[in-house]
Amino acid sequence: MNRFLDYELVERLLFTAIVVGILMAAGGAFRYLMINNQLSENLAAQIHDDGGEVAIESKSQAQGLMAADIERRRLVSEQFNMMILGGVGLALLGLGWLGTDIVRGRRKRASRINESSATAV
Repeated sequence: MNRFLDYELVERLLFTAIVVGILMAAGGAFRYLMINNQLSENLAAQIHDDGGEVAIESKSQAQGLMAADIERRRLVSEQFNMMILGGVGLALLGLGWLGTDIVRGRRKRASRINESSATAV
C-alpha cells in the first residue's frame, strides 16, 4: 500500500464531496422552483413575459409596478444564482464519483499486487 496516500481517508473525503454535491444540487433545484413560483405571481414578471405595455393611470400604480419590477429583478438574479449552485453541486457530485471509482480501482490493483507477491514467496 502506498504510504503517501491513505485510501480510506481519500475515499471518505470523496464520499463527503458526493453528499455535499447532492445536497447543493437538490437545494439549488428546490429553491429555483420556489423562486419560479414567486415569479409567476409577480405582476411585473407577467407583464414582462407577455411583452405588453401598461398605460399608467396614477402615481401609486406606477410606484406599485416599479416595486414589482425591482422584486422581479431580485428574483431573477436569485434564480440565476440557484442555477449556479445546482451546477456546482452536480460537478462536485461527478468529481466525487469519479474520484471514488479511481481510488477503488487503485486499491484493488494494489491488493492484487500484494496477493501475487505473497503467493510468489
